[in-house]
Amino acid sequence: MQLIPTISKALSLAAIVLLCVMVIVTCIDVIGRYFFAAPLLGAHEMITLAMGIMIYLGMPLVTASREHLVVDLAGSVLSPNGKRIQQIVVNAIAALTFILFSYLLLFQGFGLADDLMVTEDFEIEQAPIAYLMAGMCFLTIFVFINHVVDDFTGKGPDYSKPKGSRD
Repeated sequence: MQLIPTISKALSLAAIVLLCVMVIVTCIDVIGRYFFAAPLLGAHEMITLAMGIMIYLGMPLVTASREHLVVDLAGSVLSPNGKRIQQIVVNAIAALTFILFSYLLLFQGFGLADDLMVTEDFEIEQAPIAYLMAGMCFLTIFVFINHVVDDFTGKGPDYSKPKGSRD
């Protein structure tokens, strides 16, 4: 299926572009502020929006590559089969949690749309941003469910190998 790599590349590209925009805007703002006493108008708003969107674009990517932050307190005492079962339970709970996140962000977007909320400097509508964030949470749900299915069917990573060498 060619759809998943295409989505992954598109999300990665969007996150990269947003990161570059944040760096450029920050540099222009700092140079303007300290050397010309003229900060870039709306720099804080642009950086804040780009950071929020970038984080949500990255969630399904980081989750798909299983590179998200993990605190593993029981990993050293569990067998490989125990680690696999642990991952099934943890990913199922994470999927349920992201269902809640998606729901809350979606209805937050509905409220923002009803109230016609816009950003302060550039008057950008806030509802589409909330919808995008909800959509990325929804996509992350499918990634977690895919991990559950892969681990349940034995297609997931080999938990008998040390953590850094998993495929």
